[in-house]
Amino acid sequence: MAEGSRHRHKKEAKPGWAGIRADLTASLVRFRRGSSPDHRRFVLLVIAIGTVLRILRMNAPITYDEALTYVNYAGRSFAYIFSDVTFNSNHVLYSALARVSTLVFGVHAWALRLPAMVAGIFVMPVYYAFARSVFNRHIAVVVLCFSAVVGPFVEYSALARGYSLTWLFTACGLVAARHFVKTNNAWSVVFLAVAGALGMLATPEMIYPALMCYAWAAMMVLASYKSTTRKRLLKLAGSFILAIALSFLFYLPVIISHSFDQLLHPPSEVQNTWANFMSTHQDRVFDVWAYFTDTSSSFLVFAGTVGVIYAAYTSLKYRLLVIAMLASSIPVALLQHMVAPPAVWIYMLLVLCLGAAIGLFYLMKLVRDKLAPGFSKPSRTLVAGALVLVVFGWCGWGGEDGTVERYAEAVPAAEWIKGHARTGDRVCTALPWDAPIAFEVLSIGGDPDVLHHGPRQGGATYVVVGPGQGQTPEGVMADAGVNDGSTLKLHQVAGWDRIEVYGDR
Repeated sequence: MAEGSRHRHKKEAKPGWAGIRADLTASLVRFRRGSSPDHRRFVLLVIAIGTVLRILRMNAPITYDEALTYVNYAGRSFAYIFSDVTFNSNHVLYSALARVSTLVFGVHAWALRLPAMVAGIFVMPVYYAFARSVFNRHIAVVVLCFSAVVGPFVEYSALARGYSLTWLFTACGLVAARHFVKTNNAWSVVFLAVAGALGMLATPEMIYPALMCYAWAAMMVLASYKSTTRKRLLKLAGSFILAIALSFLFYLPVIISHSFDQLLHPPSEVQNTWANFMSTHQDRVFDVWAYFTDTSSSFLVFAGTVGVIYAAYTSLKYRLLVIAMLASSIPVALLQHMVAPPAVWIYMLLVLCLGAAIGLFYLMKLVRDKLAPGFSKPSRTLVAGALVLVVFGWCGWGGEDGTVERYAEAVPAAEWIKGHARTGDRVCTALPWDAPIAFEVLSIGGDPDVLHHGPRQGGATYVVVGPGQGQTPEGVMADAGVNDGSTLKLHQVAGWDRIEVYGDR
């Protein structure tokens, strides 16, 4: 069918910035008028539940990557944050936001995680808006319930890493892509480019969802229009070039300070080869699958998979989104010769949860048709949403322990160091306890100088040992660059569940 006949009943959208403002105003009006009071209250309740779940995890023990984020980057100057990616722990935009947060609120685990939590909260309404604009308010509210309680969303919304920022920019990018497909507004693709570039600054792994957004927009244009397809695709291509240019601009301080090679190959990054990829990719894919399903039962995983397949079968828009997700991730993974860690792929849950929501929506419709003719659509929505909140919320909350390793013993160790180590003493630590202990020492106002492993100057020597990691006092001292361990008479002076402290005094 020709484009004109397909859209002849629609009022032509205003171009440019005026069109953006008009569409935003109209969307807010439709939300107020097109949603019942019960629906609006339920939306707010779900967002509140998701917020509370994230807040409850904010004071969980620190992880190694979080501690490294602060010790190596967020605790240093903004100039250093934006100009160095020696360690993969520097998710640049996140480190800068964490720097602001810890300057304002002090060095605390919750302050370090605050930007992640804020981003994780905003993902919920933004993705609700996307689902509602593409499908309907009933599917959108079920998607909202998924995004509020699914385990990985909750967990990484309370971890000081850049991944929740990438989800937020992905959701914003999908909203912008949807608006562009619908209105051909040039500002929409500008926003799409900005979202992609900011996501790349948050973490380079944004390349996967950014490509997904562009691929989905391109396929939607090809599926929906004929006479203006070329012009729309040219705008989309221009937006893609703009996203690349902005990303280059954002990382220019790194390039100027350390060359382009550090950006592409950080010194801390393991070099990947095709042979290594071929021998390990199945295990890495299984790791991703295991992480996604760790907080759900086998039945829920099976039911969700059926829902995704059904949604892809019945909805062209969703089917194209799944194709875009796969087409943007598999080729890039092959080019990189690696399957990224599970946290990188959490954005896929946005797509998979949308499919599960569509499947659950139609399951409730089947119940109405076959068993309960009076089961209205608003009632079905509330029941489906409540079911998701209870089932996935319970499974997610109860199954999150152990999905990421935390270092609770770093807290008493830091307190011991503050109380016993004096000026001139030295405390030797090694991976993986070095960064968590350093962070906890800083958070309680301890002296970080004792953790600098300089030459012995008459003070005491203490060594933090993790027997579970196969560490010994001599090995830890060697890893710390201290070569006089063999001359010291060390004995255990303190200990907790997983670490022990040895000293010569």
